Amino acid sequence: MSPSFNKALLATLLILLTAGCSGIRTSEAPPDAAKAKQEQKLPRDYDNALVLMRSGNYEAAIPVLDAFIARKPDLAGPYLNLGIAYRLTGKDDEATDALNHALKLNPDNPSVWHQLAILYRNQGDFNAALDAYRKALELNPDYALAHRNIGILYDLYLQQPARALEHYRKYLSLLDEEDTTVSRWVVDLERRSGSTQARTAP
Repeated sequence: MSPSFNKALLATLLILLTAGCSGIRTSEAPPDAAKAKQEQKLPRDYDNALVLMRSGNYEAAIPVLDAFIARKPDLAGPYLNLGIAYRLTGKDDEATDALNHALKLNPDNPSVWHQLAILYRNQGDFNAALDAYRKALELNPDYALAHRNIGILYDLYLQQPARALEHYRKYLSLLDEEDTTVSRWVVDLERRSGSTQARTAP
């Protein structure tokens, strides 16, 4: 299996003040009615930043987010999206700073932990990524994307197929619609490692 990244699906999550997710092999369901209503209430300049991010223009979104943060420094969501924008433009140090600031403002936001996990994984710090994914899932055990991404970490990077299958299956159980891609990963892992063995956690 080779990692892939779906920017179009990632973009749907960027409409939220306090949520975010991304990374290889990630996707997100469209926002529900409550989230759509929240989107309509966003300040115009913040919404402009999110429009830029949804279009993939992360570089242009950064100064807009910075200007908004200068006026509203106590909101975690803009720092979270700033961290996403920095990470997707290759500015890992700035991304780390922004996400850690979001964490200080809201340490119980699983989306921030999830984003930090993605950043750590991309940097090759798999132990830190694992800890951050676990924290996200401790805060929200039904965080589907965190289950998917920690499954990828176990699968591709830590070579623990039983753990990967556990999280892939949990991810699939949380979906309203089938994810055929992850379903294929499950079948592939079961075939390569043996279904009985793979179902047993190490």
